Amino acid sequence: MLRFEQLCKSYGAKRVLRNVGGHYARGVFALRGPNGIGKSTLLGVLAGAVEADSGTVWIGEQSLHHAPVAAKARLAYAPDECPVYPFMSGREMLAFVAFAKRCALAPEVMEIVSRFGLDSHLDTRCGAMSLGTQKKLMLAAAWIGEPCVMLFDEPSNGLDAAARLILIDLLRARSTDNVILVSTHDHEFAQALGAITIEFESLNGSTSG
Repeated sequence: MLRFEQLCKSYGAKRVLRNVGGHYARGVFALRGPNGIGKSTLLGVLAGAVEADSGTVWIGEQSLHHAPVAAKARLAYAPDECPVYPFMSGREMLAFVAFAKRCALAPEVMEIVSRFGLDSHLDTRCGAMSLGTQKKLMLAAAWIGEPCVMLFDEPSNGLDAAARLILIDLLRARSTDNVILVSTHDHEFAQALGAITIEFESLNGSTSG
């Protein structure tokens, strides 16, 4: 479902990704490594939010380079820092994501919104929400469409205990049919997901799984 090969990315003289590659079918995979090694950059490249210097990414049967719209329609991406539009309401943000993926806002998504306790925040501007509420809104948006690949950067950061348990339950339920790639320093969270740990050393080779 997720395949990437020979990914390279530098910021000026700093080489962050060097020939990183991997091929993943179904399941949960947790990227582990120190801050600054390239985990967030890799997730951004896989999501099409960061442009790689070279390399290829395939989401299902779609090339992220040659068919970006089709590829992005099959993936979900929740970065650690939520790129919400401050003057957009929660309801508008969900509708915007659905529009971008060219799909309807399914009842399942609204059920997840309710489970996260977001119903009362849907008409609030994102800029007026707490960071924790913004995070839960972005996580709920990850279920919009029919993603076969789900990418999460430090998803448990900023979540209260109840929301953390809900997220674990949601991800475990999708792990039998999806590729879920998570960057996290939260060992207990990764363990609760039943994640396969990937030691990520972007400067010295490639990830594989």
